[in-house]
Amino acid sequence: MERPVLCPSAPAAEGAVILGVVNADGSIAYLGQRLIATREFVDIARIGREPERRFRFASPCRQDGCKQWVDGECGVPSRVKEILPAAAADDHLPRCSIRPQCRWYRQTGAESCRICPWVITRGPVEDEISSAAN
Repeated sequence: MERPVLCPSAPAAEGAVILGVVNADGSIAYLGQRLIATREFVDIARIGREPERRFRFASPCRQDGCKQWVDGECGVPSRVKEILPAAAADDHLPRCSIRPQCRWYRQTGAESCRICPWVITRGPVEDEISSAAN
């Protein structure tokens, strides 16, 4: 059975992959292994700031069910690339537990991986992004 294509900027939910932790500078520190969010984790993470401002999550891509879906693909990678200063992108690809399943990687390859650490999902509003480089 083929694994689903994953959105690497999904809202916090039970069953979501926990990709990493948001650093003080807004970048993402990726976890070394794939961890799945439990109901308890999500409930605790909701205390204080929104969990999406402290962690990055991945869940199955909803394609045209998502407001970021434009012209048959996710619009996030191209939008982030436009606003991210070239100096902020790194040639080093971050360690990632979802790369083979990642929607962004499947669309634009390593280019998406270089900007991915700078994408932060906003609060409970699904599929909105903010770049720490703004």
